[in-house]
Amino acid sequence: MQQVTKIAGISAAMGVLAIAIAAMAGVFNEKMPAGTKAFAEEYNGQTHTVSLQAVKSAEVVSGSVDAKFNTRVSSRVLAQLKTLHVRAGDTVSAGQLIATLEDADLKAQVQQVKAQQSANDAQLAQAKKQLERVVALKAQGLVAQNQVDEWQTKVNELEAQSAALVQQLEGTQVALGYTKIHAPIDGKVVERLQEPGTMLSPGMAIVSLYNPTKLQVHTPVREQQAAFLRVGDKLKVFVPAVGLTEYAQISEIVPVADKQARRFAIKLDIGFAKEVKPGMYAQVFLPGEEQVTIVIPRKLVKRYGQLTMVEVVEQGQLQKRYVRLGEAVNNNEVQVLAGLEAGEKIAIKPAI
Repeated sequence: MQQVTKIAGISAAMGVLAIAIAAMAGVFNEKMPAGTKAFAEEYNGQTHTVSLQAVKSAEVVSGSVDAKFNTRVSSRVLAQLKTLHVRAGDTVSAGQLIATLEDADLKAQVQQVKAQQSANDAQLAQAKKQLERVVALKAQGLVAQNQVDEWQTKVNELEAQSAALVQQLEGTQVALGYTKIHAPIDGKVVERLQEPGTMLSPGMAIVSLYNPTKLQVHTPVREQQAAFLRVGDKLKVFVPAVGLTEYAQISEIVPVADKQARRFAIKLDIGFAKEVKPGMYAQVFLPGEEQVTIVIPRKLVKRYGQLTMVEVVEQGQLQKRYVRLGEAVNNNEVQVLAGLEAGEKIAIKPAI
């Protein structure tokens, strides 16, 4: 008998639990489809007549924020990184010294070339004097022409050596100038790629920079849609992470489509926004086809939890009507997908 009572108790508990779960899932809630009327009361105030409007729907495509101007600052000579004055997040100005390289070897090369120039200049001066002497002796018939030719060749060789040393000195001095690395643009440091003591080869990146005041949104668009877009067109852009909404101008349309996706890449310039960073997710609203739909002022819509309602006037009676809303047309109006018909009147109640 006790066993039967125990089983009955467990069964009752499970039944109560099942009913509770069903209640939380909304099984017993009354369904409210769009167009359902709640209750009625008399009304003789102002009304808004529902009408159809031609609205252009928007196609939303995903994109990302990128820096319009970004660069990697690299070494142009083979040398060891001596100092690096910036870190990620630092702001720099164009021309600002951001790093130095070891320059002892290049300074020694400059001094060596200058010493070679001095020696060559002395030899050239001596050779020119000797050439003058043999030319004078040749005029007197005291030396043969071949001696004149020999000294002329010597002078020519030393003059060519002098020109080569001038170029060598200029090249070495230019290389010495490359040991001081300056920021090529105004911007912000994205990444510090090397540390002092690293041996750098020509082309090895040291830091990465971007200009935070010049940003773009990159997004792919369908080939059918791209055919109607032009450089200079303005499209609405939304960056969800910071809540930024603005109209950006198309600055570039890549003229070749992705063969796999059949999409063209477009780039839109956006204004400076302190919170927006490269790599953030963005949405671009492309103009869609025009359609006729019901549009009402947003202020006439009332929300009750997840439900949206309007107050419709029928034969002097005020009735609450459940409606299903679509996209916002602008800041003041919204589309109604179900629950209203053209010609119906909505009550305009003064704000309390």
